[in-house]
Amino acid sequence: MTSSPPRGTEGACVFCDALAAPDTEESLVVRREPLAFLLLNRYPYNSGHCMVLPNRHVTELSDLTPEESAAVFGLLARTVDLLRSSMKAEAVNVGGNLGRHAGGSIDHLHLHCVPRWAGDTNFMPVVAETKVLVEMLGDTRRRLARSARAWDEPPA
Repeated sequence: MTSSPPRGTEGACVFCDALAAPDTEESLVVRREPLAFLLLNRYPYNSGHCMVLPNRHVTELSDLTPEESAAVFGLLARTVDLLRSSMKAEAVNVGGNLGRHAGGSIDHLHLHCVPRWAGDTNFMPVVAETKVLVEMLGDTRRRLARSARAWDEPPA
């Protein structure tokens, strides 16, 4: 199993740094749980693009303990519901890039959740290679964090 590289060394993990940082807009952490956390993607494909990660620095799904796996996939399911309710997403892409050759850019296991809407692709990404986001990251973080706090309330 992989452990987190020491901070301030080459190869330090931006996800571990985000988890260790205080809750501010700059950290982009939406939700912290005992074994997993929810983080906005700093370079989103769509507004609301976020990632679910285990708190422990691991690189492979098989590195997760059964408890961590349940925590990650439980948070993933709730995140999909959160994007559908708070962002009014009509669909959600969920995926992970396991390893550099699969497109993984950071060696800390993370699963992407990208909200989708009918017609959310237009000429900008196709012709201009530019994505237009309809909401600033700080606004998205506040919206999702506000909605995610309802998970702590007991059911009525």
